[in-house]
Amino acid sequence: MKTVSTGFLFQGKTPNWSFDLGSITDANPPREQAIPNLNRNLARCERRLTSCLIHYSPCGSLSHRHGGELPYGLFFLPVGNVYTECMDPNEPSSTNPFSPSSGKETPSQAGSKLLSKYSDTDGLLVRNSSAANPEPKAKAPAIPLQRFQELEQAIRHSPANPEPYVELGQIYLQQERWSDAKRALDAGFQYCPECEPIVLMREDLVLHLAGQHVDEARRRHAQQPSEETRYALEQADINLANERIRVCNDRYHRRPDQKEILITWAVALRQLGRHDEALSKLSEAAQEPSLRARASLQLGMCLQTLDRPLDALSAFRKAALYRSPPPDLAVRNRALELAMHVADEHGLIDSARFYAERLHESCDASQRESVAREMYRLREKDL
Repeated sequence: MKTVSTGFLFQGKTPNWSFDLGSITDANPPREQAIPNLNRNLARCERRLTSCLIHYSPCGSLSHRHGGELPYGLFFLPVGNVYTECMDPNEPSSTNPFSPSSGKETPSQAGSKLLSKYSDTDGLLVRNSSAANPEPKAKAPAIPLQRFQELEQAIRHSPANPEPYVELGQIYLQQERWSDAKRALDAGFQYCPECEPIVLMREDLVLHLAGQHVDEARRRHAQQPSEETRYALEQADINLANERIRVCNDRYHRRPDQKEILITWAVALRQLGRHDEALSKLSEAAQEPSLRARASLQLGMCLQTLDRPLDALSAFRKAALYRSPPPDLAVRNRALELAMHVADEHGLIDSARFYAERLHESCDASQRESVAREMYRLREKDL
């Protein structure tokens, strides 16, 4: 006879009840009915048993037995372990290890010894009300939200309110969290397309991201010059110009009184080779006194690209010598420099000398030496 101890799980009200799962022999019931009968018996004690894991090794399982007799009797004792008994029918019952007269430790004693390791035996075996209904614990103090988190919550609760989008977009832009800023401003534009601050910040962000793409493409081409990186840089420049054209078109249609948009619009058009459209925008911008110097400078550069040197020279002269209002110093110096080169290239030496002298008067100290050399060269040149 062999006895194998295995593990179990159960819940009950008392620690000393037992249940006979039944007898399994070769003849009664047949071997193929042993497991179904066992399952039915287990189902009968569901009220007092949660789960039970029974292993028949080393005698072997009921379906894969490696020699020997089938278990003669199977006894389940919830106190202690689960035992599988393999007993010869001819063996005297006094040798039964589960019998109290055998002189060996009874399962009840073994279970008591096992449970003595735990001080809270009732809590281990009995489901008491305190465990089922634990006292509520004090809540942990709430972590204060940062401002951007508060704004995110405000947007979720009221997505049609434009104010949280504006403040949240400003926070993300200041922190250079470009992807978060784009997400917030795109959502704001979806729900509040008429809110001008959201629209303006979103357009500026689009142009900024396109400029970053150009800078990254230029850096890669400088590090590893190749046909691929050159093409990527050209595409980035084209994409930036297209974004500028789109943004300028939208803004000018919203605010036609802002004529300075026309100059930026024309520069992007000229970059893409759309010179006729650029000339139209610059001619319209040149009608504004505060913009005519800048517009004339861009107009002259566009005419120079179209191989119209005399018209370009006239535009440069206007940009440099307007008196009311006077042009910005940077615009004046750039227009004089370009006018000097155009006049020199087309044999207008006297005009070139005039522009060089005016440039020498207004340029800063870092440029005066180079301008002085140009003046000397032009003086030595025959008219």
